[in-house]
Amino acid sequence: MAARHASDHKEAVRLAWKARHVPFGTIALSILLLSGVLSTVSTVWGYGPVNSIP
Repeated sequence: MAARHASDHKEAVRLAWKARHVPFGTIALSILLLSGVLSTVSTVWGYGPVNSIP
């Protein structure tokens, strides 16, 4: 009976870890998108106020 409880615990730990695990591809894509947004914001901020009428 004790062996069954140990295996149940191992299975529960494995499932809990998988529920909290974030895939590497998701992290990489999020970093790529965030860097693109920050790059765009810094570029727009760098131009400053621009008068479009010559």
